Amino acid sequence: MSLTDIQGKWLNIAYSEKKDAKSTGRILAGNKGVGRFACDRLGTKLDMYTKKKGGPLIHLSIDWTAFENKKQVEDTIQKVNVYQSEATATEMRNNVGITLRGNGTVLAISGIRQAWHRDQLLQLRQNLERFVNPIAAFDRSTVEIKMAAPAEKEADKDAEDHEKVNGVVSNQIFDKLKFKTTYIEAELDKSGKFLTTELFHEGSRIYRLVEERKDFLPLKGVKITLHYMNSYKKAYFKRQTGRHLVDFGSIYLFINGYRVSPYGDRDNDWLQLDTRKGQGTGRFLSGRELVGHIDVHDQTTKLRIVSNREGVIRDEAYTKLTSRDGIFFSVLTRLERFVIGGLNWDTVSAQIRQRLSAGELPGEGDMPRSEIYEESTDKKRRRIAMDVLRIVGASPATARELDIDADVLDTLARERAEDVKGILDRFESFDQDAVGQDMRLALNRIKKEFDQQKETLTRTQREASRKSRQVERLKNVARDISKKNIELERRVETQETQLMFARVSSSSDKEQLMLLHHQSGIYATAGRNFLEKALGLFRRGDTEKAIENIGKALNVTNKILTVTNFATKANFRLKTEFLTSDIIQFIQEYLTNVIKDTGGQDIKLSVKNECNEPFITRFKPIELAIVFDNLVSNSERAGAKKIEVTIQRRSDNELLVEAIDNGPGLSSEITPPDKIFERGVTTTNGSGLGLYHVRDTVKQMGGTIKLINREEPGFGVEIRLIK
Repeated sequence: MSLTDIQGKWLNIAYSEKKDAKSTGRILAGNKGVGRFACDRLGTKLDMYTKKKGGPLIHLSIDWTAFENKKQVEDTIQKVNVYQSEATATEMRNNVGITLRGNGTVLAISGIRQAWHRDQLLQLRQNLERFVNPIAAFDRSTVEIKMAAPAEKEADKDAEDHEKVNGVVSNQIFDKLKFKTTYIEAELDKSGKFLTTELFHEGSRIYRLVEERKDFLPLKGVKITLHYMNSYKKAYFKRQTGRHLVDFGSIYLFINGYRVSPYGDRDNDWLQLDTRKGQGTGRFLSGRELVGHIDVHDQTTKLRIVSNREGVIRDEAYTKLTSRDGIFFSVLTRLERFVIGGLNWDTVSAQIRQRLSAGELPGEGDMPRSEIYEESTDKKRRRIAMDVLRIVGASPATARELDIDADVLDTLARERAEDVKGILDRFESFDQDAVGQDMRLALNRIKKEFDQQKETLTRTQREASRKSRQVERLKNVARDISKKNIELERRVETQETQLMFARVSSSSDKEQLMLLHHQSGIYATAGRNFLEKALGLFRRGDTEKAIENIGKALNVTNKILTVTNFATKANFRLKTEFLTSDIIQFIQEYLTNVIKDTGGQDIKLSVKNECNEPFITRFKPIELAIVFDNLVSNSERAGAKKIEVTIQRRSDNELLVEAIDNGPGLSSEITPPDKIFERGVTTTNGSGLGLYHVRDTVKQMGGTIKLINREEPGFGVEIRLIK
């Protein structure tokens, strides 16, 4: 400033040239002309040194105590003397310890009215951090704040970053949160007509939506960032900042680059978030679960700060910002649809929540190294995919651009076509010019996948029809089937086994072939029994039951052919097909509809399914068939008359299957009992390969099997399958 500026402006109470200043790209803070009196609040004396570009260095000295204790009517502020003069750089350095390198202003306050200890300085730094705008939208006008307290430098050496007094004051908290939290960003363009919204989760963008929204006028150029803080994120925040989230605050308001108090302070529910939470605890987020900022940096928005700088005037612009149908709650609702959605997927157990509140983090002590939630990552990903359009909440009428994460859409491709058809139909309602290129490619992949599913279904139906016609011809070929079955059994037992063992090279392949050969024997024996019964029934004239047994024999024969196909090819592992489906449904249907017609002819088989939802995983059906065929065959040979199978789900990723019979149980000759799973160990007239085969197959499936200790008679095993 020049002498004229000091006399006509700075010393002119309530004068501010910022009211009428034209925008030059620099944000001007304050327009009431009273902020200068904050110097009096801090100290009794002010030395101001100021220099205009090309002008002299001016020194203004004010003793604030001269304005105090004025009781006479004739005493006026104009009668108090202030002193201004030109000064040299040397005089300035000798007086306040620093100099101006070029143009600028220095305010040196002395006669401090209160003591500033380290705790007060740290509190000042924390308040200044919250004062600094957290986004880099004001590069040309950003004010750099530095704290210099030489007496505290020694204590700063060993202190955490958030416990240091000296250094540049910056608001990095929100940038750091982006790497940890689920958060949403929304920005209204400068015309106030187009709103861009982006939602991020686990470091990836879930969606980006640009929509036409004229209902938020007269707001323009508003940006909103909201972070959802679950128990883990609150613990990270406490470790990083040294403060509990509730002490830090909630949703801050920045106007033209500077924070407006008291918005965001602890217990300041200026957006009525806590009141709203009380109206719907399970549907809404409160201030204790959110931290974020609202940035208004376009001069046309016209949010006006009240004269005491405590808030803004509650005019039309304020209402469009804060009302329930305003822009803030429009953005918050989209975040709530994702993190709550009625399913509460981001919750943790009470025990972990308690330890997080005590300051422990993942990987410390015996805490799990990763974040553990009540809903698995796979289930959460599938729910997001199946509910993606509701989560986005976009209207085809207003959407101008829509881009959804490719991984989310790829998850859709793995679901059933009938479940996803409605979602694809709704995507079709959007203007195709609004759908991004990557998103169009992903949707095309989904459609292609579903076309393949439809083709596979059609092929399967044709195959089923063909087999049905074969059954009709069984009445005329019963004796031929018997001969072919005997011939097939002989071929499996001799010629093909010898040839296969001659072709394979590794011992593991030989053992696998031996096990498959053993399985063929089980099926062949069952098929022969059915055919013998059929012949006897034919002789007695009971044609209907004879045909029924012939059908069962055909079913077993098909199994023999499948196993033989594996056992007679050197690359039989490559031909074993996987199935991605509900393994619980497969086990239940196989036990109740297949085994009772093959191995378990004289044994009662019951299945108890205690699971409330499917267990979708990738598995080989032949492996499960081999496991349960051998278990039932062993129980039957041991003289058991009943087998109970119980299916339980221990977690999202773990399935427990228990099989218990009422036979005589394990012989005391088997020591230790687990030896029963070794090859060649048996207490019946079997080969000793059955349970060995079961254990080996379960292991290949990534599971485990062990005996169940029982006091009453019977034999039981426990199988754990992990996906």
